[in-house]
Amino acid sequence: MKKALYHLYLLIASLRVAGDAIETVALPWSILNATGSLISIGGYALFTHLPWVILPPILGRTLDRTVKKVRLAFLALILQAFLAVLIIPLSSNIWAFYLLVSGISALDILHRYYGFSLVASMTLHESELQRLNATKETVGEATSLLAYPLAGFLAYRFGIWSMLIDAALLFIGALALIPYLNVDVKREKETKERSKPAKIRRKLVIGFMITLLLFNFALGSFRIFVFSSLRALEKGEVIYGLLQSLTTVGSLVAVLGITYFAHRRKLGIRRPLLAGMLLQSFALILVGLPKVAALLPAVFVLGLGGALINVSFDSLFQKVFPLERLGTFRGIFDALATLVIPISQILFAWLIERGLSPLGLSSGAFLIALVALAFLQLSLRAIELG
Repeated sequence: MKKALYHLYLLIASLRVAGDAIETVALPWSILNATGSLISIGGYALFTHLPWVILPPILGRTLDRTVKKVRLAFLALILQAFLAVLIIPLSSNIWAFYLLVSGISALDILHRYYGFSLVASMTLHESELQRLNATKETVGEATSLLAYPLAGFLAYRFGIWSMLIDAALLFIGALALIPYLNVDVKREKETKERSKPAKIRRKLVIGFMITLLLFNFALGSFRIFVFSSLRALEKGEVIYGLLQSLTTVGSLVAVLGITYFAHRRKLGIRRPLLAGMLLQSFALILVGLPKVAALLPAVFVLGLGGALINVSFDSLFQKVFPLERLGTFRGIFDALATLVIPISQILFAWLIERGLSPLGLSSGAFLIALVALAFLQLSLRAIELG
């Protein structure tokens, strides 16, 4: 039954990724076209990420306390579809727009945590976790590869009205879950791997938290540099969608590599995680270059490193924490780590609007990312993980 649910989740995740592509392109460009201010993108980032600062511990705990996790995922998809439709007539009101964006983002937390818990309930083996998470990411990135260029065209042609397609995809995903609403999602048995002492887990969380606070602050600026380069171009929405697709190509290369090595040999967590952070750090240098063409390698490297981080980070948490507390721990971590992203974007947008050089700012972000990487390396060595 869990395998059937996992395969269904892959299908729903692909629908969700297609809808998310529309949101990622249509919503920020809608507010940018309406206001003409780069700071409005920082505001969009703030209200998109604010639910991830406030709600993950609450929603994670809610998911932990029930084995009927499919019901919560179903409810999240239905409500998201409703908000995706509602945002169309209210998009001209900037505060209503921001609040609805926050609502959509909040519901996305619950659905993503459902998939996270589902994978964790299936195995504790590192290589198997990497394979399951990489397969999930592969499906999502393959969908994104086609979805983002289409989303760019739809946003350019129909603007905010393209959110109707997002709503339809969300509704279809919800309908697919109906036969499984009464299925329990729980781990049948623990293994000896679960016997790691709590002290090691605390050191892991603290080390990762400090690292990711620094790293997310640095990487949070990336989107601002992209919009800074594209905002004066005609059909910027279309170009932005194509760049998102190129990011997806990088992610797809990474997750296919993880999937291959997870099948062929024992694949740990440490090396892919460090490699991903190093790649994303170099992407910050590239995105600050004055030539628009530099965005091409920048977004590719960003996607390549991001996929390595995402897969390995998920596997790490699924291995270390018991299922009955997994959502709570992940929620606390996500809330704190996400907090710095809108702060970073608003700050860097303000600095660019004040006339500071994007290349100088991106170089500063690169140095912060390297400090985070060095701290991560020390933390992983201290707990002898991977």
